[in-house]
Amino acid sequence: MEAAWLNPRERCVPTDPVISAVELGLVEAFYRARPKLKPTPLHRLRGIAEELGLGEILLKDESNRFGLNAFKILGVLYTFHRIMESHASNETPIVVCASAGNHGRAVAWAAREFGFAARVYLPVGTAPARVDAIAGEGADVVVTDVGYEGSIQRVVRDAKREGWLIISDTSWQGYDEVPRWIMAGYTWMMVEAQAQWSPSPGPDVVIVQGGVGGLVCAGASWFAQRLGTSRPFFIAAEPTVAPCLLESARSGRPTVVTEHDTMMACLKCAEISPIIWPVLADAVDAVVTIDDERAAWAMRRLAHPSAGDPEIVAGASGACGLGALQAIMRHDVFQSVRDRAGLGPQSSVLVVNTEGATDPTLYRSIIGD
Repeated sequence: MEAAWLNPRERCVPTDPVISAVELGLVEAFYRARPKLKPTPLHRLRGIAEELGLGEILLKDESNRFGLNAFKILGVLYTFHRIMESHASNETPIVVCASAGNHGRAVAWAAREFGFAARVYLPVGTAPARVDAIAGEGADVVVTDVGYEGSIQRVVRDAKREGWLIISDTSWQGYDEVPRWIMAGYTWMMVEAQAQWSPSPGPDVVIVQGGVGGLVCAGASWFAQRLGTSRPFFIAAEPTVAPCLLESARSGRPTVVTEHDTMMACLKCAEISPIIWPVLADAVDAVVTIDDERAAWAMRRLAHPSAGDPEIVAGASGACGLGALQAIMRHDVFQSVRDRAGLGPQSSVLVVNTEGATDPTLYRSIIGD
């Protein structure tokens, strides 16, 4: 059942932003020094905004970031840069990660660019197209017989035995430096978006996909540090069947849930990355869970636009934010979120399309082409 949580503290600024102001500055310096890495577009969806009774919908489209089809490379590329700064050995290590698909492809791509060998562990049931895309970047791919969290455990075990370097976008006890770098890299998306919506004042509401919470933490931390208490109302969205952010927020601590199958495969996570907790507790104003049909609506609506909106390719996980916005505006269970956020005809809302058609078979079955 779709559900929502509202933070009892409105528009707080976290005492622990997780990503330091110094790190945010380093990310900006890194990407500004690489102008050939072109920004992704920020689209204005006037037709959907009118349909939902909103003033403006801004969509940051990450479906072709640096020639890949997801935003994950932003964090991974910056992380490899930080690793190269601190890697003292002359021996090039093997890097390894667990992934539902997009992070693994980013790691494989960056490893090849920096001269590393890569191994990527994928959960059971990973779509063949995602397996092939990662292998096509030159990585050794292992499809496990367990889920995402179990795949992480195997990465940790094998990396310890073999001396491999783990590049994970989630944290655990004793391992948080690399996940912080990855989240810091994601914030460049917000820097780009701010330049693109200017000179307009920017969004009143931001909706970002969940998963383990890396992008949620990156976005909420960035807005809180840059805008303080005048920041937008920040909403995290995730599948109803994998509500690790929702249940953690409800219980007041990181909470493990039992996840079930969802076509939003990159958001099928049983637990949050523990280091994001201070930002989730203080800088996320609401968490909503949505059914697959909401993401499917958003995929079709973006693929078959009207009223002058651009045609946009969005995978199921990528469409989660827009699907959540439709649910918030149309479903009574979200009225409290709608009211608290002040959503209405004058509102500007920012959503992120985090991936393209990473599973082409699923994509075609949804949009009807």
